[in-house]
Amino acid sequence: MRYFSVIIARICHCEAKPHRLSLRGDLSPRSNLKTGSGQAPQSLFFTLIIALFLFFPSLGFAETKEIISEGTYNMGDGETPSVAESRALLQAKRVALEQAGTYVESWTKVENLQLTKDELQVLASGIMEVEILDKKRTVVGDGFHFWVKIKAKVNPDKIEEMAKRVKEKSVIEDYKKIQEAYDKGQKEIEELKKQLAGAKGEKEKKQVEAKITDEERLFQAKEWFEKGYQHSLNKEHDSAIEAYTNAIALTPNLANPYNNRGNAYADKGQYDRAIEDFNKAIALNPNYAQAYTNRGIAYGKKGQYDRAIEDFNKAIAIDPNDAAAYSNRGIAYADKGQYDRAIEDFNKAIAIDPNDGAAYYNRGNAYDDKGQYDRAIEDYNKAIALNPNLAQAYGNRGLAYYKKGNMGRAISDFQKACDMGNENGCKALQMVLKGR
Repeated sequence: MRYFSVIIARICHCEAKPHRLSLRGDLSPRSNLKTGSGQAPQSLFFTLIIALFLFFPSLGFAETKEIISEGTYNMGDGETPSVAESRALLQAKRVALEQAGTYVESWTKVENLQLTKDELQVLASGIMEVEILDKKRTVVGDGFHFWVKIKAKVNPDKIEEMAKRVKEKSVIEDYKKIQEAYDKGQKEIEELKKQLAGAKGEKEKKQVEAKITDEERLFQAKEWFEKGYQHSLNKEHDSAIEAYTNAIALTPNLANPYNNRGNAYADKGQYDRAIEDFNKAIALNPNYAQAYTNRGIAYGKKGQYDRAIEDFNKAIAIDPNDAAAYSNRGIAYADKGQYDRAIEDFNKAIAIDPNDGAAYYNRGNAYDDKGQYDRAIEDYNKAIALNPNLAQAYGNRGLAYYKKGNMGRAISDFQKACDMGNENGCKALQMVLKGR
């Protein structure tokens, strides 16, 4: 049975601890059903296609939304033009994002996708593509005024897939932390500009200018962080690695860029490189619980379960309320065949975060491994209630029904998983139907 690891990322230069929940694992039928494949006749295929266009002419022709917006920024002494222009661009993006969120909301209502306001905002940011149409720099008093005009495109064809990803609670938290970091930085740069204007003497002026330079470097690092976040959200792992590498170049003594890059390497299956980055993050911050958790996951992927458990123990010692550490330690125990200990950890994770669908899913797998199919089904039901887009939960619930001899419900769940794009759900469906 495949379990879901809970990946933790720290995505902003701030004291809070954002979590990135990454649900991993595909439906893995654990029965002895034989696999098979089947294709519809070509003539039937074309008949269905023609019917779709006759009765649903809008399918495949969803209109891409284009939004024009502008942003401005007044550069003061000590600031650089490139960063000032980036600040104007950030403002333009935020204006466009508000309109993009409204468009996405109307689209999701038509498609009956139930999303919260925060989920809509993150979804819009994840699929919005930006093109700079024009930019100008004019002299205003002793400084420069920057103006940027952009065109933002929102492709509705990407909305449904992205909607599944933004259902992860920590994805929303990460996005909020990024925006909070930008807001905090903007307040700090405005305060530094005031300090520079009132500086007495050359020495004090240079000290403030140095702080402005540091703040600009941090702003650029945040930009790369956000790019890495967006690339990860879109599963563009190489681009995410490049973005985090640029953030590291700007802020080499911060632990969180290494942690995020480690996650990107892990997403590519490059666990040794991921572990190197987690090691670096831990060296820079020995109390970085999330880095221990992520390193433990990487060790688990390599089959080194005892080392994984050691890291999860360390993460829990640092942060006893870290639900992700308990969930992942539970997975490691399950991989070792210690299902009762695994269930204890999943219980703890659920007690900390009752809305964690992955924890219910993982506990369901452990019950299934113990042959307690009714309890497994109860947990899969809860996981689906919390996250209706969790295709794997439908698939594994179908397997539990199959083992109980309830073919009707098994087929229904396999069909649901298959309809949601889960390949193994489709295979399981074919197996059962061929065996009838």
